[in-house]
Amino acid sequence: MQTQRTATLNLIEHPWLGKQEMIQSLDPLNFDNALPVLHALNREGNTHEIIQLLYRHLPVPDRLDGFGYEEAIASMRDLGIFIGILKKHGIEPVDVLPELEYVLLVLMVKTGLPPRDTLIHYTAWNPSNERIRTYTGLEDEKQLIESVKIAYPSLLDAINLLDKTHSIALNDPSFADHCTTIREMLEGMVRGIVLAKRKVSPEVFANELRFYYDAIKVDYNNKYMGPGAVEMPMFLIDHLLWSCDCDDQVYTEFKKGYLSYNLPVVREIYDRYENKPSLAARMAQALATNSSLEVFNNALALADLFTVLKSFRMPHKKVAESAYQHQDDKHHQKGSGGYATDILQHIIDLQQRNTAAMMSALVVERQKYVMEKVQTR
Repeated sequence: MQTQRTATLNLIEHPWLGKQEMIQSLDPLNFDNALPVLHALNREGNTHEIIQLLYRHLPVPDRLDGFGYEEAIASMRDLGIFIGILKKHGIEPVDVLPELEYVLLVLMVKTGLPPRDTLIHYTAWNPSNERIRTYTGLEDEKQLIESVKIAYPSLLDAINLLDKTHSIALNDPSFADHCTTIREMLEGMVRGIVLAKRKVSPEVFANELRFYYDAIKVDYNNKYMGPGAVEMPMFLIDHLLWSCDCDDQVYTEFKKGYLSYNLPVVREIYDRYENKPSLAARMAQALATNSSLEVFNNALALADLFTVLKSFRMPHKKVAESAYQHQDDKHHQKGSGGYATDILQHIIDLQQRNTAAMMSALVVERQKYVMEKVQTR
């Protein structure tokens, strides 16, 4: 899959993200000049003036109706900054400004995304440099946004190629080539997580940033989470590799809970593979019943992807645990995605359990080929 990349981080593009550079450049609510004012009001805790400022930047109905997809995305991105700040101060945004709910619901229809901002709005569709949309203006927050910008395109590329890999025969040498390319894409995503670990203070994240991502109530009090990193469709990599046939209720609910926060193409791929045999299950069967040197080599390449997944989740788990060690006790239970950090260990354990059959069959095949080499000497 070809992607358009430039050396400038804020211009990283991916076809699934639409006209990304255009969206980043748009300012349909005249938010550029308001952002420094909003940051100051946030630091002061002046919620009355924040609400008044938000009201002045709401689009009137005729203007709202005329928004195309790109303007609707940019509008939701910018309204999301107001929403997160009000929520951080303990205020339900649509309760204090009922007009906001109508705007959010119209934008939902126009974009096919939830009636609030998502991780994609906050990162991939967020401009960089002096126009970057942040809740706080802190350098830690900017680095958090940029780390996801690094990770997101590589993750989408990996999903796209992994989807195509499902249609390749398990004894086809190109299967291993696909796995190698996917591994490189996932390693690019891991670099984004490493950047966050290096550049974002655990104390700042735990005691300041994460509260901007808390859920708000919209549309008959339905709860919608803010743009936490947990919304990244890493679960779709799991789904395609080892969990589309997994019957674990906790992880199934976790995956389905974040589908609506992702692009329509992500949802379509998820639904297409649900309850179908995963690559791990198919490869385990091939190793056990119809193995060959080609299948063995492809299984080795597939196993490398499981290693990369673990290399992603272990630092992610450490970052999350480190952050919440610095947080007030009353907030320890759940992270920015609404789940306890224990979910990460649960997923790691599930992966090991659901890939065990393939890994065991791979060990048997490895021993067989070692013996054959010994006998031919």
